[in-house]
Amino acid sequence: MPADTDIANMALSRLGTRATIADLSENSTEARQIKLWYATVRDDLQSLVDWNFNRVSQALASLGTPPSRWASSYAYPSDCLKMRRLDFGTASWVAGDPASDFEIASDGSGTFLYCNEDRVSAVYAQRVTDPARFTPGFVLALVDCLAAAVAHAITQKADLAEMLLRRAQERIERARADSANEGIAEGDAERLAQSLVVRDFDWMGDGT
Repeated sequence: MPADTDIANMALSRLGTRATIADLSENSTEARQIKLWYATVRDDLQSLVDWNFNRVSQALASLGTPPSRWASSYAYPSDCLKMRRLDFGTASWVAGDPASDFEIASDGSGTFLYCNEDRVSAVYAQRVTDPARFTPGFVLALVDCLAAAVAHAITQKADLAEMLLRRAQERIERARADSANEGIAEGDAERLAQSLVVRDFDWMGDGT
């Protein structure tokens, strides 16, 4: 599987430039722009689509003392980018539903899930930073999204940035469709489309 620098160079190749980088920390315009956007775009993309490589299903660990209005306190996963499902015995919550039977909050030292149940299991999107775990489909989507994010700052070509943004959207929609075949939560398709509209403006910025 490609390394972070390989993904960066694939994104740069989308810009039609011959420039490549050897390290994300090197002192070049291309490296600085890629480094500026890389982690944010990667994490955002991992939360936008229900990828199989970063889908985690596990029981939450009881931890801490809940506020008086709740009976139980659980540690919220520190690597969670998006909570997709919670199971409380016979009841379940999926992303997009109102959070009426639990609360997620910080006490200043950590984040916790409070509820009145003695067992909670979760399905969530995990932050994955190791490119060796990325699937080919995710790599292609990340390349297109990263290229769209840095295009204007590196090339100063607004039309190129717009074209790359459309390409990134198409790639994400394709990934979403593939994920739907694996059982994406009902309603995520509409939320994904709405999220993409918002991100149009982010990716069309000048990278500063």
